[in-house]
Amino acid sequence: MDSTLNQVVNLYKPSGPTSFAMVQSVKKILGVKKAGHIGTLDPMAEGILPICLNQSTRIIQFLGPLSKHYQCTMTLGTSTDTQDSSGKTLFAGDSSKITENQVQSLLKSFVGEQKQVPPMYSAKKSNGIPLYKLARNGITIDRKPVLVRFYSIDFINMEENQVEFEVHCSAGTYIRTLCHDVGQRLGCGAHMSGLIRKQVGVFTQESSITPEALEIANKNGKLAEVLFPADKVLKFLPEIRITDEFVEPIANGNALPKFSLKAYPEKFEPGMILRVCNGSDKVLAIVESLVDQDQFGKMEPKDIAFKLKRVLI
Repeated sequence: MDSTLNQVVNLYKPSGPTSFAMVQSVKKILGVKKAGHIGTLDPMAEGILPICLNQSTRIIQFLGPLSKHYQCTMTLGTSTDTQDSSGKTLFAGDSSKITENQVQSLLKSFVGEQKQVPPMYSAKKSNGIPLYKLARNGITIDRKPVLVRFYSIDFINMEENQVEFEVHCSAGTYIRTLCHDVGQRLGCGAHMSGLIRKQVGVFTQESSITPEALEIANKNGKLAEVLFPADKVLKFLPEIRITDEFVEPIANGNALPKFSLKAYPEKFEPGMILRVCNGSDKVLAIVESLVDQDQFGKMEPKDIAFKLKRVLI
């Protein structure tokens, strides 16, 4: 198999199809058997949908924490059961007296850590059943609030009852729930009427590719120019460097003794996920720290400080 097909597509999803449908489309275009996306985009949303191909699907579980950047359009005056424009209206209020200053001030108040209740129309599960399946059958259940973080919320403009803003947030954040919560605080109701995901980690809107352009690149033999190698995608993880003599042991699934490490972060803690590289910057594996830097300093040379999570070679 062409090693290019073990990389990642920075796909630009149009509004309409599901994320699952886009994965199937990419598999068909490139003729690959395995593919999986990073972070679900609702059908009405458009934007960045990174899709891992073949062997690169092994890194998906480590990309969940990547923060996201969005541009959102929020409609004031109505709240819906799906919290976006695809749902049924639950409440209609008067937004005519809501000012731009009110909206800007309220959006800023959400910056930082927030407890957010996941919407019923979501892929979150209860006893193994996606919430959206319950919602479609008219069932509503209590959901535990989830701690999310808004790193920034930047107001763009407001025309009548349409508000545009940009958001940088943690993984697992629902922008339509943010819109719903804003509407509740304003007292007029609100829902998300447009969403563009502009960035996920190293994947930007500028470096993305449409399904049509991907098909052309494949036909012209230029896939290498548009795909992302796993090494680049994992750059956000702290790095451990090992000597070349330990490349083979790690390929065989052996844990790394302390004396095999050439370089490591100044600070780390139990549970931290790190990438393991050799002298050529190739990512060999993903590991989890079992100790912090102080405990590490007291360990014997043959002791194991990092648990092997995934071998990538």
